[in-house]
Amino acid sequence: MRLQIAVLASVLLVLTGCSRHKVETQASQPVPVQLRKPTLVDRPEIVDVSGSVTSPDAPSDVPFLVSGRVTRVAVHEGDFVHKGQLLAALEATDYQLAVNGADAQVAAAKVALDRAEDEYKRMKMLFDAKSLAPNDFRKFEATWQSAKEQLNQAVASEKTARKHVSDATLVAPVTGYISRRGVEPGNMAVAGNPAFQIVTLDPAEVLVGVPETDIHLLRLGQPAEVEIPAMSGAAFSGTVREINVAADSTTRTYSTRIRVPNPQHQLRIGMVAEVHIKGDHTTKALTLPGSAIAHDQQGATLVFVYYPEQKRVFSKRVEVGRVIWQDVEIRSGLGADEEVVIGGLQGLRDGTQVEPSATLPPQIPVSGAHHKVDGE
Repeated sequence: MRLQIAVLASVLLVLTGCSRHKVETQASQPVPVQLRKPTLVDRPEIVDVSGSVTSPDAPSDVPFLVSGRVTRVAVHEGDFVHKGQLLAALEATDYQLAVNGADAQVAAAKVALDRAEDEYKRMKMLFDAKSLAPNDFRKFEATWQSAKEQLNQAVASEKTARKHVSDATLVAPVTGYISRRGVEPGNMAVAGNPAFQIVTLDPAEVLVGVPETDIHLLRLGQPAEVEIPAMSGAAFSGTVREINVAADSTTRTYSTRIRVPNPQHQLRIGMVAEVHIKGDHTTKALTLPGSAIAHDQQGATLVFVYYPEQKRVFSKRVEVGRVIWQDVEIRSGLGADEEVVIGGLQGLRDGTQVEPSATLPPQIPVSGAHHKVDGE
């Protein structure tokens, strides 16, 4: 029995040693990878800033010009309205009664004027025939002039009364969206207090703050790409419409407005926007295929750099930028002569021994060729 146990232990020891040797052999085998040096390309200067969607014009506050009880509200917040469309109405009975009274005053003033004019004409004939003293004639002339003034005042009062009736009905002064409703049926509306607020959305504008280090790259009319994170990165094209000449005292940025056509009204006031303003000049940029980009457990962006003396790879943290053509811009953290793993990243760790299966040269752009920047 002791002999059998000893033999079995020897066999297990041999098998375990063989298995460990096999694993160690497999672990020491180099990992096949593809390598490539970064490509140096020309790309347009781009100013990346953040902002929010706003209206090109200040919101229109729409108040009643007269006071009264609200009898009807025809629109709700978010409704699209056309210029001249009914928004709300007030109880207009008192204003209509005032119109009726003003009409009666106009009629009475016309009668009084007709009488005064007839009297004036008869007295003027006597005055011309020297049958009426000048002082007496001036009295009739003054009465006639007074009657004309009274008629003019009555007509003005009648027009004011009719305007009050018209003002009891509130219509949209511009085309746009109702962004705020401040009245409800049965409420008392006070003259001058905003009852509605209307905003226009086409075109829309994006208000951004440009750092003083980049403001020299901007000019009016420059193209810009606007991305909306809330819309899954949907992109819109716009142009620089306004650049402030004074920096904000707190942020030290220059207020800049980007006008964006918005015929479908997809952009809404207050949306967060990422804006990429394209400059007039180009700058150099290093690029790599997207397949070269990896992330560590903290989410930091990195690439694996090959060291030929050791035949091993080690990670380097890099800062990535925009997509240029089909590659990704490497803004910092990598040199132009370093060889980077672009294929076979699975399972790589710092110090992994690798075997380059194909070392690809950097892609040299053809002179004069256009390199597309993401969003063009």
